[in-house]
Amino acid sequence: MKKDLKRMIIGICVVLSYFIYSYFQTVPLELIGIDYNDLSLNSKVFYLMTTELIYLLILFYVFKDQIKKNFKDFKNNFKAYISKYMQYWALAFSLMLISNMFIVTLFPNSVATNQEIVNSNLMVAPFYMIISAVVFAPFLEEIIFRLGFRYIFKTDTLFIIASGLVFGSLHVIGSYQNLVNLIYVIPYSIPGFVFAYTLVKSQNIFIPISLHLFHNGIMMFVQVILLFFI
Repeated sequence: MKKDLKRMIIGICVVLSYFIYSYFQTVPLELIGIDYNDLSLNSKVFYLMTTELIYLLILFYVFKDQIKKNFKDFKNNFKAYISKYMQYWALAFSLMLISNMFIVTLFPNSVATNQEIVNSNLMVAPFYMIISAVVFAPFLEEIIFRLGFRYIFKTDTLFIIASGLVFGSLHVIGSYQNLVNLIYVIPYSIPGFVFAYTLVKSQNIFIPISLHLFHNGIMMFVQVILLFFI
């Protein structure tokens, strides 16, 4: 009982840390009298990447025992895991496409505000956006929204639903401009549901991390092609 309570507290603290980190990421600069908005683009990129790396290392330390165990298992069974779980990524990707097509059909010319922000930032700081989306995000988000939530919810179904919905909602709520934007919670939540399911089935955090990394890599590659070469 005490062990379960400890796990739940750790999970809650990890999830809350994400919101604290997101809202207070520039506070260290303010404490030494530096205005983040006055920094050059290169300085902003360096600062953001440094803080993301530090935060990721802290999360690694919190779950160090499980991460070491899972990584060893993932390395030893890499081919089998990839062969088995890539189909789940294909399912998530297909369902995302279908839901997006359905939304665009109902609401022509609608675009998720989060996607517009990503495209805008990609034009300004492509190196940072690619590294952040393809490297940092899969590790950070899977450790927080999958591993953190798994520590909170023992019931598989409740964990999958909560993890997916919160994951999808945070991609929309923070930047939505109208009620139509809220519908995009659906396509953004689908990968969250699938990634959570793969964690339940595999009991290895590196499965959803690898699927998330592959997913973001594909999506970022397509966006770079569309924005810079077409």
